Amino acid sequence: MLLSHLPAPATPRPPAPGGTVLDWFSHWARVRPHAPAVLTPEACWDYAAVDGLSSELAARLREHLAPGDVVGVLLPRSVTLVVTALALAKVGATYLPLGENPPKERRESIVETAAARHLLASADHPDVGGDPVVRHAVAGTKVALTGTGRTAGMAGAAGPAPYAIATSGSTGRPKVVLGSQESLTTLISWLATRLAITEEDRVAMTASPGFDAHLLDLWLALGTGAALVVPPEEALSSAEGLLEWCADQRIDSMFLPTPLGELVMGATRPAHLALRRLLVGGDRLRAVPAGDFPAEVLNVYGPTEAGVLTTTHAVGAHEDPLAIPIGVPLSGRTVTVTDEAGEVVPRGTLGELRVTGAGVALGYAGGHLGGFVPAAEGEERTYRTGDRVLMRPEGVLEFHGRLDDQFKIDGVRLEPAEIEAALLSFPGVTSAAAFPFTTGGGIRQVGAALTTSPGATRSEQALLAHAAARLPGPAVPRAALFLDDLPTNDNGKIDRAALAELLRNRLGGEEEDRSPATVLLRMVRDLVGQDLGLEDSLADAGVNSLTTARLLSRMREEFGLRVRAVDVIRAETVADILPALR
Repeated sequence: MLLSHLPAPATPRPPAPGGTVLDWFSHWARVRPHAPAVLTPEACWDYAAVDGLSSELAARLREHLAPGDVVGVLLPRSVTLVVTALALAKVGATYLPLGENPPKERRESIVETAAARHLLASADHPDVGGDPVVRHAVAGTKVALTGTGRTAGMAGAAGPAPYAIATSGSTGRPKVVLGSQESLTTLISWLATRLAITEEDRVAMTASPGFDAHLLDLWLALGTGAALVVPPEEALSSAEGLLEWCADQRIDSMFLPTPLGELVMGATRPAHLALRRLLVGGDRLRAVPAGDFPAEVLNVYGPTEAGVLTTTHAVGAHEDPLAIPIGVPLSGRTVTVTDEAGEVVPRGTLGELRVTGAGVALGYAGGHLGGFVPAAEGEERTYRTGDRVLMRPEGVLEFHGRLDDQFKIDGVRLEPAEIEAALLSFPGVTSAAAFPFTTGGGIRQVGAALTTSPGATRSEQALLAHAAARLPGPAVPRAALFLDDLPTNDNGKIDRAALAELLRNRLGGEEEDRSPATVLLRMVRDLVGQDLGLEDSLADAGVNSLTTARLLSRMREEFGLRVRAVDVIRAETVADILPALR
């Protein structure tokens, strides 16, 4: 009888000499100093320039940072972000990317959890107080290092962590995962070999800072001597526009969150597209590439706690799109499927996925165990993912959902408890439930159901704005139900499926009207899961680059027009988009 256990494959030879990803970058800076390292819409910086800029910044930061200090970074995709990440690696500090403008309350919660002593942002960032202890110009952008008032302390970490990533927390507060150097080196060594990355390649920097895939983009390029290419924001707002940009920039490899990857695989492609590898991950993949799609498509899976990526599967054009597996493990990641008692189950049996090995993260900041299994001296780290999987006879893993209430929106893992904590902080709310629901357009969004104290104001708009100020974009509820009681199932737990059905019923049932304004409005409503009007704010409704890409695709199908992405990006309301249809 074959058991559901696959050992990690051997780690391939690293792409450069040295034991860290920083060593690899430094090697390429020495042997290929004038090769392009970072390309943006404005300029190109070679390896020597990026190395020099990061060393200059590191020298300034060393005056105030010690190895192991956690630094929260508030910067967008840019050469400045790349230089900052390298500088922190040279100092030996822990790089905590937060994105450019996370909600202030959530950012402060992450900073507290991570014991981050400093924030680094552009000098004119509107939401960072305090007097900077360092001001420095990086490639034309002035950055500032500001103290947070926190004391150092990384309880739970088995040594300094090169990076930290915030994830949704089951306690109502974000958790901070402390990554290991081995997480990065095994990941990049394996991918560089599997994807056959060379120094002549160009890797797209598409993942949002603040999510772990950003590390994949960063080090897959700089650790292999390839060029890292930063797209303009508008390129990420249209599947066709993104492929045009890839073609123009001669992109070889790219990672995309699953929803955008699915759009790209079905989009019209330019004839000069040179894309050879497309990695899609973050959610369950429900599409396969067309037979003539030029790039190999890899469905990638992995919790942040298990080292960014855990498994990969090459997706064939003739696979069943409803049964695409998550594949087999990478180096440093042994996978095992177990029952509730922790015993390994036979292949073909559902169970929980456990990941063991050097690729597993060090733990959570603050020492909270969560899914990490305590390891004795000399034992490898193990993480219980909470994912229900099945291992096929040939050793390939299938994903079959969660063992708890976690869910994903746009590839981002969310804990209902964190969303519910934000809802409960709204005046008058006495109980709250967060749940995923599917809009009329087939898009998963977050819904909320609440009960309130007698006489409390039940304003959906005010409630959602309150949540938006406290939660990351994908976690913000798009619609809310005010109820007398929250329904429960036979086990006495909140019936989230029933709540999703109630919300779908409330949002459905419009009269059929085929005027362009009504059709467009219905499209936007279906995508965001809100009953908004022509003059309501698109930003307040949660329209982001992925929503824009989906909307442009549907507008092309419905109206037969190729609307420019910029016409939607600049629109403040649905009414502002209407002139583009004429």
